[in-house]
Amino acid sequence: MRWRLLIAALVLALLPASAAQAETRAILIGVSRYQSAAIPDLMGPANDLSAMESLARSMQASDVVSLRDGAVSRSSVETALHDMGLRAQPGDWLLFYFSGHGAQALAQNPSETDGEFDQFVPLPGFDPGAQDPETFIIDKDFYAWMKRYLPPEVAILMVVDSCHSGTMHRAIDPRSYAFTPRIAFRPGDARAITLTARPGPRLGALRGDAGEAQAGAIRRDDLPNLVYIGASRDDQLALETELPQEGAPQRGVLTYALEQAFSLPGANEASPIADLDGDGQVSVVEAGSYLNSQVRMLTAQRQESTLFYPQGWAERPLFSALPAPRLAFDLPAPHVIIAGQPDDPAMASSATTWKLAKSSNDADFLWVLSTREVLRRSGDVVATGIGSTLAFAGVMDKWQTVMSLRPLVSELAMRLTVNPLGSDELYAEGTPISMLMERTRRGGAALHATVFNLASDGTVQLIYPLDADGAGMLDSAMRQSLIDTQVVPPFGVDHVIALATPEPPEALRAALRNADGQRASAGLAGIIRAELKRARGKGSLSIVELYTAP
Repeated sequence: MRWRLLIAALVLALLPASAAQAETRAILIGVSRYQSAAIPDLMGPANDLSAMESLARSMQASDVVSLRDGAVSRSSVETALHDMGLRAQPGDWLLFYFSGHGAQALAQNPSETDGEFDQFVPLPGFDPGAQDPETFIIDKDFYAWMKRYLPPEVAILMVVDSCHSGTMHRAIDPRSYAFTPRIAFRPGDARAITLTARPGPRLGALRGDAGEAQAGAIRRDDLPNLVYIGASRDDQLALETELPQEGAPQRGVLTYALEQAFSLPGANEASPIADLDGDGQVSVVEAGSYLNSQVRMLTAQRQESTLFYPQGWAERPLFSALPAPRLAFDLPAPHVIIAGQPDDPAMASSATTWKLAKSSNDADFLWVLSTREVLRRSGDVVATGIGSTLAFAGVMDKWQTVMSLRPLVSELAMRLTVNPLGSDELYAEGTPISMLMERTRRGGAALHATVFNLASDGTVQLIYPLDADGAGMLDSAMRQSLIDTQVVPPFGVDHVIALATPEPPEALRAALRNADGQRASAGLAGIIRAELKRARGKGSLSIVELYTAP
């Protein structure tokens, strides 16, 4: 027995650190209070930081450094990275996370590569008129510190839930808009900001040659060990809001999606839902794909997360350990404010899929009886011509179905697209529309496709396969046209839902044939969930939101 123990100890000693000692570590930063008249405070980062601390601990991370509000400065962040570099071991994953405002300033050294602007995060006390370098960090500072202080054998996941710059594609209806942008200065204002000179690295390099790299600005793609996930594209705003979970506080949308990615159970019910292929691991590209689809849906297509990773890292598993899934799929019934409601309690008593909200701040939807419009908290008119409780219940059934399906979206193999404007624009009456199913990965076996629409008033419309489409096979072609049509009433928001599975989903297709042309979406989410479970990670679900108006 003694010899066996000695041999086992010797084998462990000879194993590389990535196999024997690898762990997940975390540096988590959140800024809600800016102590500056120039920058509005945020509500979400404090809640984001607590959620990320819990997530890191669920991944068995014991080395977690959290910096919040007044504890966040240039020096404290640089020191945290330096000290983490001294503790980190080859094979470790480091989650480096930031939640707060983002901003844009004139580049100190503009070039064709970097452009005219620098992206930066203002910290507590930042004043554009009397700048202290301790109160802001440029994106290139983060990358330079990571290159200087962290071993190249440590994999880094950098998640930034803040704005860079942006505009919005559709108008916002102020009657129901409930999102807060995380941008410190609007793009027009940012052009007037020039940042003061900032100091170089203050601490010694981990390796003797790392200091030489400071001769030029370090960019994201200079780090061959960095995976970067950003909250939005450069032409969009990163948003925070109260999210669709009973009693949920204000949260950053990307952070909420990240938490769900590693907390909700996946198709095999043993690994997280971001494990899209059901192999027990969450790869870099799986995480990016899942977050992108979730952020789009949570923000009504106004925000789309970004993913950058080193060549060859697409299939690399994220983190050293995954948490056990612990949350359920089911979401609460939507909360509604009825504007112009008559003094009749029966107005809401017959509805079973929605609840009356206590105040407009708690409302997911606003039903305006005088105009027969239904608005969502995203600032969009989502249904028109809704004049009765029965009709409104059909709309709520549709949204409950969509919200139940939203965590299940998996576009790793297939994605549904709408053309010519994309899914974040407003389509006017008569505008031509084409629907495509696109393979997001080359190759793979043929799949059975099933596509249907939930119209703005909740009506179910089977799109594919119809009688002439036979078994409804999605072949190995990269793009497959489904339908060419144009915008007609009713107006609002349509949801086109596409499911692709290895076997024909007979139960779903039968349900859709029975529901076709009716407000009868209740029950469809449960059937689709069962079909995805039967597909064992080889199915895909994609949802497109189509915004229309007269």
